[in-house]
Amino acid sequence: MKAINHFKQNRPLHLALRDIYYERATGLLRALKHQPVQKLDAADYEEILFLLRTARDHGRFSVRDNGKNEKDDQFCKFINMLAGNVKAVLSMLNLKHSVEAKDGFFFSFLEVNHASVALQAEEYERRARDIVRCMLSTLELASAAYEGLKQANSAAFDHSERERYDKAAAHYMDRIEKHADLPQYRKREGLFA
Repeated sequence: MKAINHFKQNRPLHLALRDIYYERATGLLRALKHQPVQKLDAADYEEILFLLRTARDHGRFSVRDNGKNEKDDQFCKFINMLAGNVKAVLSMLNLKHSVEAKDGFFFSFLEVNHASVALQAEEYERRARDIVRCMLSTLELASAAYEGLKQANSAAFDHSERERYDKAAAHYMDRIEKHADLPQYRKREGLFA
């Protein structure tokens, strides 16, 4: 009996999930670009961070053969860098909300007036917007490389691998579309179970 290479068997699935989660995260980021200035919401960035981390994890699961998946490995590092930027945005937004809280420690500890603290809160929000602007610029630079990576992976698939990739991608995209706006899924509780 021939041994099953589980890595080769599962690689199309993990690549499909990596691509779906990455595309959903970057799609949300691009959609947020068009929101009004006062709509920078931490919940949106928490969802994007979840999606990027999941994409990164599936990307790592698909890279098991040293030297043969160098571009996939580099793409995982790129996703990780994006996730770090989203964490920085969340950090800035959390600082902004901490500073704005009327009963927060900033007023009592710093012994400053509300106007001074409001300026600080605006500065944190500005930093968050700067990071988002840089991420969007980086995503534009990466779009051709990402499409090239997807095409290279697709060209390397045999017929059954292509079918598994397509089936997994269609299934998870359908689940994302059906559940994306439900409040319990925005909290990432069983998002794609």
